[in-house]
Amino acid sequence: MYISIILWFILGVRGRVKWYSDRVSLKSPSPVQCNEVISNINNNHKVIELEDSSTNSTVSLLSSTKLHALNLRRLEIWSTPLTNDCIQYLCMLLTNNKTIQELEISFHSISDRGVTNICQALERNSTLTSLDLYCNPLITSTSGQALSHLLLNNSSLVKLNLMKTSLSTESILFILQSIMDNKKVRRLRLDKRHKETCINTYPNYHLIQDRVDWL
Repeated sequence: MYISIILWFILGVRGRVKWYSDRVSLKSPSPVQCNEVISNINNNHKVIELEDSSTNSTVSLLSSTKLHALNLRRLEIWSTPLTNDCIQYLCMLLTNNKTIQELEISFHSISDRGVTNICQALERNSTLTSLDLYCNPLITSTSGQALSHLLLNNSSLVKLNLMKTSLSTESILFILQSIMDNKKVRRLRLDKRHKETCINTYPNYHLIQDRVDWL
């Protein structure tokens, strides 16, 4: 017990890492724990879940080039404010890894600058099919143009969740126009507060209504 306490102080081990047959889950991990995950993760682990992580720990995880070659399918980041360095490494991962199909960044984890950079990285990505940005109130209308461009230029995205953000109704209208042009997108989730204005304002709404969820 005393040895564990000493290690806790020396190594800064405060979080937990859980290993499953097909994924690894990290909650409040230390940089040491993140480095251990990088050492032990293999192609059997299709999903990485990262929750409540510090900047140093997030950088320790995302900066590893080992992730670029892994057969990952899904990356989930929750309650982890992503700094510019974190976003830079995440964009490199999205550019180099050719197997990630689903990306979730939710619960106060990303702001406009991060969204803009990720959208640029994904414009030429042909692997990602689902992008979930749920519950990020720091995503504002500043991100609207980047999201619209992403939808116009990306050829693989099928699902996009923009619920619980601070996007304006005007930005949502531009995004609706983008999925009108991009038939690949089959499911767009938006806040219900925009619904009435969008339905009454966007003349082609009836052509895309089956692809939009207002929640």
